Amino acid sequence: MREQGTVYTVSDFVRRVVDSLLRGDCRGQFLCSRCLVKLAKDNLDKSYVKADIARVMEDIFNAPGPITHTAASTCALCAKKKTACLGVPTSVS
Repeated sequence: MREQGTVYTVSDFVRRVVDSLLRGDCRGQFLCSRCLVKLAKDNLDKSYVKADIARVMEDIFNAPGPITHTAASTCALCAKKKTACLGVPTSVS
């Protein structure tokens, strides 16, 4: 009898990395999509294509789940302008 393994998608891995970043080193900070794509790319295997990560990031911004979405905030990393950002407040576990 053969066991079926779980197949993980690019989306699964990117969401896991984004959640880990926002609950870890970047906790309490709100980050824009552009910065999150860069951070996710830096934390994923080199086989992940930036365009795929950006596509998944768009999906995450549309349905952030337990992550807080702000429509207009200054990104804690690039601080360029007010834009949509994601983050996990320091008071949320």
